[in-house]
Formats: sequence, structure tokens, C-alpha cells
Amino acid sequence: MTSPTPPIAVVLPVYNGERYLEVAIRSVLDQTFTNFELLVIDDGSTDRTLEVLSSFSDPRLRIIRFPVHRGLVTALNTGIGESRSEFIARMDADDICMPQRFERQVAFLRAHPQIGLCGTWIRSFGDVTLEFRPPIKPEAVRARLFFGWAMGHPSIMMRRDCLKQHGLLYDGNFRHVEDFDFFIRAAEVTNLANVPEVLLHARVHPQEVSVVHRAEQVPTEARLLVRQLRSLIPDASQEEESFHLRLLNGAVDASILTQAGKWLMRLDRANQERSRYDQAAFRRELGRKLYDVHMQASPAGVRVLASYWMSPLAGAPERPVLDSLKFVLRCVLSRPLRWRRACRRFLERRKQM
Repeated sequence: MTSPTPPIAVVLPVYNGERYLEVAIRSVLDQTFTNFELLVIDDGSTDRTLEVLSSFSDPRLRIIRFPVHRGLVTALNTGIGESRSEFIARMDADDICMPQRFERQVAFLRAHPQIGLCGTWIRSFGDVTLEFRPPIKPEAVRARLFFGWAMGHPSIMMRRDCLKQHGLLYDGNFRHVEDFDFFIRAAEVTNLANVPEVLLHARVHPQEVSVVHRAEQVPTEARLLVRQLRSLIPDASQEEESFHLRLLNGAVDASILTQAGKWLMRLDRANQERSRYDQAAFRRELGRKLYDVHMQASPAGVRVLASYWMSPLAGAPERPVLDSLKFVLRCVLSRPLRWRRACRRFLERRKQM
């Protein structure tokens, strides 16, 4: 007799991850939802990774070892191919699961059969401490993906049947942003959502992918952002593509605020014409981007505040009161602060005369 397949297969790729691997695995094995298989794909590690793995005797742990390094995409697709469970959960070798993570995600997916993938909120720790709270509802997640990341990859849980039905695998042409490409394609065929609870702690350190491979990651991510822009505005010029990327990457100053407002309104009109994204959700994301652009330019003074409130997108979505107050104060007080600095420098020079 063969034992029944557990409802969750956890796919954890690792390459030379000896430093944090034990803690990551322990956080998986200590879940309150205990019926799962942990597939660790050792991608040709040359450090003590295999020794760390061998120290565990838990029967839920299964090791797949590559004799040579084949890359994250191959490791992920191998894990998906080896799984037979109802759900596939992702996990990284340097992160920590909260004990209730699997319990919460399984309950969410079973209560929402229309959702194909779900992530969670994430708290980073280590070199940087932040809380990543991506959108919750499917229409909001899809709209956010037009502008960038909308899910934390190591937090996701997926329906295996959904991946199989739509042939969803990771694409090696988008190395180091393979997750972003995966989410974009998944959102075309199923609903994506996030559980509004911090269920994963993501470690930030100098050896993580987003740091080590940043130079390769940025242009590849840009290809995906332009691909989405082309799906909304097929005739966008190269100049418009460049400006779009400039806005999304935060390279903004007061000199382009008028152009930025017009461009965001053009995106809004294009979506109204093509109905590619839920219009209310997309408009909220446009309003969010408008706010971010003006906040970056706020040192230019009160004219930034006027520029923001003149836009039809202002106030969509409604900002928390403290955020709005911070924006107003930065715009109003920026000039006096500059004047005070100028006066101080003048007085200091006078003393030296």
C-alpha cells in the first residue's frame, strides 16, 4: 500500500545556503498544519548545505540533489514537476515561516475556490526592517502588477491543478525576475490574492538575489513592464516607454510633474477603452503612483501640492491622514527650510570674515 499524498508540497530550492537553511527548514517543519511534503532542491551546492539537510530525520523532508548548479528556474520547475499534492507552497532557504502560515493559506484557498494563487503579507528583517503589504483582492493584485511587484514570491501557495491546466512554469528567459513574469502570466488565466496577515519573515542580506544580481535584474524587469505597457497601449513610442519606466523606477523631479500627470491620465483612458484591468482598481493604482511621484518632488515646494490636487486622480485611493499631512508639510515647509539653511551659511561666512 502507498501512503496518501499530503495536501501540500513545499518547494524549497537552495544553492550554497548553509548559513540560514537550518532555521528556514525548522520553520517549515514546525507548522501548525503538519500534513505536507518538503521538497528541498539542492542546486549543486558546494558548501555544507547537504550536511545541514542530512541532519534532519523528519520523514516529510525529501531531498532532490543536482550534481551541478543548474539555476533557480530549473530548480523551481523540478519541484513543481515532482509534486503530486493539491497545493504547492514556495519557500526560500533564508526566510522564516510563521507557524500558522500553511494553516491560513489552505483555509483561504479552500474558502475561495476561484483563487489560483495566494500570497501573504511579509515582514523583512536583517539589514532592512520593513513590512510589505501588497493588495488583497484579485482585481487589485492584477492592477498592481502593471506597475511592479504585487506578491511576495516566497510566501505563495498555488493550486497544482491550476498550474497543470494552464501550463504555468517559470521561464528561464526572465532570470532573476522569473517570479514577476510568472505572476503576470498567472494573472491572465486565474485570480491572485494575498492573505492580509504577516505569515513570512524575509531575511535581507548582502547575498540575496535582489542584491547580487541587481544589474541583470533591472533591465529584465524593464522588459516585463514594457511588455505590459504594450498590452495596454500597443502603439506606445520608445520615448513613452522610457518615460513610463522612469516613473515606475522613481526617477522623478518637479520638472516632469505635468508630463507625469498627463501620462497617468493617458493610461487611465487607455484602460477605459480596452478594459484590460478593473477600472476602479487600476485608477486606485494610478492615484497611488501620482501621490508617490509628487511626494518625491515635494522639496520643490507648494507648487507640487497644487499640481497634485489639480489632477483628476488625486485622492484615489484615499490616503491615510498622516500620509496626507506629511505630504502637505513637506511641500509647505521645504522653502523655509532652504531659506534657513541659506541664512545659516551666510552668517557662518560672515563670522569667518
